[in-house]
Amino acid sequence: MNLLLKIYWNLVFNLTGVDVSFDAKYYDWSFYLIELKADYQGVKELLAKRHLVPKETAPGETRLQIVGCEMRAVQISGPYNEVSIQVPVESIDDSPSDKFAHLYLPVSTEAARWPGVDIYGFPKFIAKIDFTKAESQITCQLAENDESILEFRMDDKVGKKKQTRWEFYGNRKQRIVMTGFDLEGLMLEEETKENVQFVLGKHTIAEKLKGLLFSNEVVRTMIGHEVTGILRKPVQIEP
Repeated sequence: MNLLLKIYWNLVFNLTGVDVSFDAKYYDWSFYLIELKADYQGVKELLAKRHLVPKETAPGETRLQIVGCEMRAVQISGPYNEVSIQVPVESIDDSPSDKFAHLYLPVSTEAARWPGVDIYGFPKFIAKIDFTKAESQITCQLAENDESILEFRMDDKVGKKKQTRWEFYGNRKQRIVMTGFDLEGLMLEEETKENVQFVLGKHTIAEKLKGLLFSNEVVRTMIGHEVTGILRKPVQIEP
């Protein structure tokens, strides 16, 4: 089914320019988010070719978020793991929601990779992503070709029922598209440095992140469990 959808979507879109995608339902997943301080100018230069500008949270500073996701039940794509390396960006449309752009978006399966790239314009690639739980902590490990990119460990907690919306800009066929992600689940957000560890490996992506981050100090965390969501069909943003 997923392969047939890939062939059909690309055939129609490449021949006619019509996007025949639809809202995708996420039935059950968890996420683990850490936020760090990053160099505004460095991130700005990285996004320049995509015609996006990072948000400046303090003079010369922006934020970089790393979000480990355990997708247990997803429409069409099936289960997969994901690590979003993303930054907040300035809005270029009329929506009041906060906007983000992925610097990197590794996923664990091809069924999750191709729609992210072809339909949503996200920088997805296949990687090894593992989540391990020991006592009250969760560890997320990201690697490609047996070379470590990053690892983080944090207390695994359960929050309260909450609804939120994330919006992401992607670049599809040299055009900017915006995708909304409406979420509901048990979420907990904390500004804490306690019991959070983050290390970067020696992969080329890790080296790039080392040049962007001011330090490995985590300034904020967010955890979501029993999360459901709808990833909305992308909307093209006029230049």
